[in-house]
Amino acid sequence: MKPAQLQDHLYTLEERLLHPSREKDRKALLPLLADDYQEYCSSGRIYSRQQTIDDLLTSSPRSATISHFYVTPLAPDAALATYHATTALHVSHRSSLWVFRDNRWQLLFHQGTVAS
Repeated sequence: MKPAQLQDHLYTLEERLLHPSREKDRKALLPLLADDYQEYCSSGRIYSRQQTIDDLLTSSPRSATISHFYVTPLAPDAALATYHATTALHVSHRSSLWVFRDNRWQLLFHQGTVAS
């Protein structure tokens, strides 16, 4: 996949995860999370894959936007996405490590840090 295509593809996946309420079937998001997925939240909490799934399946719609989205390919099967997420409460800096496994891109690690 060319860098511009990869950037567009991962942006679409990040948008889906940021807005799970837009999915017809939220369970369609589950394959996007690697089995060994972990998240460091901007609140300081650490989430496992199962905790993230529970949140994806039950969260309410939220107003959030992605800006300054950029993908850095790290290897043919790994890429780092960085961006800003803006909500009504704050702006956070986000980073996501994506890996290509089982013939699809999966989120392995995600971190959010509140901007000061």
